[in-house]
Amino acid sequence: MTTNNMRPCVCDAGFSQGPALLAADLQHQQELTKESRSTMRAGREEVGALALLLTRLACRLRGDAPVTLDFSDEAATVELSTSVLQEQVAWLVEHRYLALDGMVDGLARLWINPAVAFLPRTTDPRRAAARHRFPYIVTDAQGMSAQQRVHVVQYDEDVWQRVYQLNAEQFNEPPTLRYDCPVHHGDSPFPGSRDPQD
Repeated sequence: MTTNNMRPCVCDAGFSQGPALLAADLQHQQELTKESRSTMRAGREEVGALALLLTRLACRLRGDAPVTLDFSDEAATVELSTSVLQEQVAWLVEHRYLALDGMVDGLARLWINPAVAFLPRTTDPRRAAARHRFPYIVTDAQGMSAQQRVHVVQYDEDVWQRVYQLNAEQFNEPPTLRYDCPVHHGDSPFPGSRDPQD
């Protein structure tokens, strides 16, 4: 990340999402439907809750490393009980969206499956997937109308190699949006747009 007069570049400050970010909620809802029971309270924490949790964890990524989750702080922030949050994380670990590296005193170290999210330029998905034998998880092209909404391809080195080859630009040099960046404020990708400093 570059700076200009101590102002940070915001062009590529975020993480890149993979197909599994949205797959978690679809898979969870499909399982609940099949089991004809609900393990979480209805409302805000049911639909979209797992994608929200995964997104919040992905925002904590700092290179190819685990993220830390304080269950009490996170539960208070998203207005859930700690037990519901723990159930969500346990489900995500069981279904290989996350890998638990360790937990002590309500703090968990979690590795994020690169099919969920990764930091461009710092994550080699092949190595990250091999570390925890993460599966490749995708949603079906037909979405909600598909009979099987989520497809899980168990860990396979060749599959991850193919994912890397097909998405090399996203992993290595993703496109950036430079409009309103304090460092690159004159480099707008939109023809005819004016400099935000004017």
